[in-house]
Amino acid sequence: MVLSVHPGRKRIAALGAALAVLTAVIIFMPRNQAPIENEVSRAGETADQRIAFLAQYGWEVDSEPLEIREVAIPEEFDEVYTRYNALQKEQGMDLLPYAGKTCKQWIYKVLNYPRSNEEVRAVMLVYEGQVIGGDISSVAIDGFMVTFQGPEQEEEAVESTWQEAKVEEEEIPADAWPVD
Repeated sequence: MVLSVHPGRKRIAALGAALAVLTAVIIFMPRNQAPIENEVSRAGETADQRIAFLAQYGWEVDSEPLEIREVAIPEEFDEVYTRYNALQKEQGMDLLPYAGKTCKQWIYKVLNYPRSNEEVRAVMLVYEGQVIGGDISSVAIDGFMVTFQGPEQEEEAVESTWQEAKVEEEEIPADAWPVD
């Protein structure tokens, strides 16, 4: 038995359109990909988003900010802003695109800074609902300022610095110090 099919122009056009739609669906269909490991959400419009932003780095903060204020990022950076922006670049942020803009600064008390008896704060700069910069810093005059890196990494850095200082201390001969 022989079966012969004579497709008409309408059937060929319909089949072609169906194949084109199917191809487009396959190409543009969202893939269920795992998020990139280093990808960080910078949403900062709401209190929950700001707290979640800090939590991505491992920080626990009081839910109520210590301070909220408007901050004008200067058109031209002086030495202080240039150094602060270098800190921002270390954490994948850059304040230069926001030069001349006014943003909100949110300051939260950090509850889980390792080995710190002093008050530590998380400072966040938010522009149009997105975190554009900030730091983790102490309020002491001789304090510190670091990136948003998590407390575990910061603790490792503190431990490493202490170990290096201990090694250097051990290398100094006992008779190197003046005696009264």
